[in-house]
Amino acid sequence: MAANLSGPEDEDENDFPEPPRLKLLRRTVMGLTVTMGLGMVVIASTVAFRLVASAPAPVPVRAEALDLPAGQEITALGASPAEILVTTRDADGAERLFVFRRADGNRLSETPIRRED
Repeated sequence: MAANLSGPEDEDENDFPEPPRLKLLRRTVMGLTVTMGLGMVVIASTVAFRLVASAPAPVPVRAEALDLPAGQEITALGASPAEILVTTRDADGAERLFVFRRADGNRLSETPIRRED
């Protein structure tokens, strides 16, 4: 006759108490999972908010208010929040880059452009 070494069949695993370190580990993992989930929600809502939010209207660059030397033809305009950049060409074909202060239109610098062929 064979003896049953596995124990009684009606014994349940829930009858054994959970060790304190295992309980702490389980609670820590659950806390980290909740924190990570909340972080993902915050990141997703921030991205969605920035995609939906409208950008401020750009300030137009107005070339007619700038003081350029006579005979200069404007070939390009650019702007930063503080400055206006103007590229010009004169009758001889020489190009120059002018930098103007956006607030009052005063010329800050003039740089000749030399192209190498």
